[in-house]
Amino acid sequence: MSTYDVVVIGGGITGLGVARLAARNGWRCAVLERDDLASGTSSVSSHMLHGGLRYLEHGRFTLVRESLAERYAVHRMAPALTWPCRFVAPLYRGDRVGPWRLRAGLWLYDRLAGKHRLAPAQVVRGREAARLEPSLETAGLRGAGVYTDVVMDDARLAVAVARDAAAHGAEIRTYTEVTGARPAANGGIELLAVDRLEGGEQSFTAPVVVNATGPWADALRLLLARALAPGAPDPAPLLRPSRGTHLVYPALTDGHGLVISARSDGRVFFVVPFAGRSLVGTTEVELPSPAPPDAWRPSVEEVAYLRGELARVLPAAADTPPLAVLSGLRPLLRSDDDAGAASREHAVSEEHGVLTLAGGKYTTFRVMARDVLARAAQRLGREGPLTDAAAPLPAPVAADAEPARIAEFAVAHEFARRLEDVLRRRSFLWLEPDRGRVAAQQVVPVMARLLGWGVARAREEFQHYEARVWEEETLIRRTHHAHIDNLTEAM
Repeated sequence: MSTYDVVVIGGGITGLGVARLAARNGWRCAVLERDDLASGTSSVSSHMLHGGLRYLEHGRFTLVRESLAERYAVHRMAPALTWPCRFVAPLYRGDRVGPWRLRAGLWLYDRLAGKHRLAPAQVVRGREAARLEPSLETAGLRGAGVYTDVVMDDARLAVAVARDAAAHGAEIRTYTEVTGARPAANGGIELLAVDRLEGGEQSFTAPVVVNATGPWADALRLLLARALAPGAPDPAPLLRPSRGTHLVYPALTDGHGLVISARSDGRVFFVVPFAGRSLVGTTEVELPSPAPPDAWRPSVEEVAYLRGELARVLPAAADTPPLAVLSGLRPLLRSDDDAGAASREHAVSEEHGVLTLAGGKYTTFRVMARDVLARAAQRLGREGPLTDAAAPLPAPVAADAEPARIAEFAVAHEFARRLEDVLRRRSFLWLEPDRGRVAAQQVVPVMARLLGWGVARAREEFQHYEARVWEEETLIRRTHHAHIDNLTEAM
């Protein structure tokens, strides 16, 4: 049994941010993640550090100001994993948002950024918008707003935060699933966990346990409540998750991001330049909490929705199938608002000695960490403010390094334990035309040597990765045929 000041359950950006702050303040800390780091929500985001321009129309001014300050800070911490990007928001006749409303929103966005403002925003006429992005549909184009936000590599940024936490003493345990809990003799909590790859039960004891499992927080609350307070009523859900789906295309723009209002339902979605490609999304499908195991899987309807709305604004993309599909769950706080208007703010709750961090957005992970650890410090009787310096995060291996070098670095320094960890969350190899299949032939021997895999385990890793890619490709083929049929009928 290992003893800590705090044990964090969840290895996404939220849990890793908590571990980083705890370790930097001298706390003994462990992170328990049932899969790979950032394998859930934190690797399927819209890949932006941003204030949330669209949140302004819902009056979330404090959240936007806070997010813009964090956008600047995190970009300074990880310049190799974050890139300022100019975004174009085209205005078409019939769109929900008109020129004056957009102009006012961009002005306020810059003002809320204050000293952390990037390049100033502007509104241009239709002809200038078409010059900026020649691929835009020009029929009905009235103009465009132009502003700057930051694009990030979400998975590798989360891994960099984990590396920083580990460098300051935190233990990072991937593929370690919490299976139960019981009160510890010293008044803390003993967590029981199993290593899902190697087997064997382990236990971790701490006076403070943090539930940072994102959209799965309610499921873990239920498990821990039944273990720590048997017979008590089950806790009411804190969350109302939603599924967001993104498509990855070859580069669709001249380097700009696009902010587009969907004609069918008025929702805002993005075209984000990323790794020489374009990330298009997102959808918003409401789900119950706890969500069913396959809730993250995208639907044909979501892919068709994104393809149809994209073709309206970028006609050249109409016949181009996406390269990949991303889909994941957002941990939205429970409310009566529809999912698109639901708050991206966060909340900290305490039940049976467990602190649950619910809600929030990627950009503000440091703010969430400070809030939950302030509560934890009270439990531990620790006085004085938490030190949260915006120190540089550890640099990643070069993105264009050879696959074998990427694999070696990922195993030695980035907690990778499976082939998919390396191809999907430690590199851009999953975005190659063959989806990383050729690179896998170089990656697996390196991982087998470093991790002691036999022939059967190596074969299993190939098969596991191939099955995940095949599932994506099957969905893309199905939706592509349906999309072409719809275009033909419309002609």
